[in-house]
Amino acid sequence: MDNETIWLFIKVMTLLPLILVLAYLSIKYGLARTRGFAMGTRYMRRVDHLPLGPKAGLALVEVGGRYYLVAFQENHISLIKEFDSLPEPLSTSVLATDSVANFKDILSQQMKQTQQYLTGRRRQGKGGSGCQESDQQDKK
Repeated sequence: MDNETIWLFIKVMTLLPLILVLAYLSIKYGLARTRGFAMGTRYMRRVDHLPLGPKAGLALVEVGGRYYLVAFQENHISLIKEFDSLPEPLSTSVLATDSVANFKDILSQQMKQTQQYLTGRRRQGKGGSGCQESDQQDKK
């Protein structure tokens, strides 16, 4: 190896740990100070958040004892509703069982209709399409 290469290697090996220590100290103490200013008196807080897409969602925000339901997109924010007190939280277990029950009912109803169609109970006229209008046209 050349003397210059060895000298460069020594410089890198001594400066790299120094840079890492300085980065660690600035992150630990520098960011803590900036967060300390924000940790003072807060006038607003986000109570709940519901993402509706990668750059859109709903947020329930408390400002000065009042609650606001806000919709936001990438470049737009709009107030949906204002509340005097915090709305009652939704029970996830009730919602889950209701939606499953509703889904089961809808699915079974659709399956019955499909089964009736396939067995020919709903077919009328020569065409057998199941559509009364086209069957009536065929009769004329």
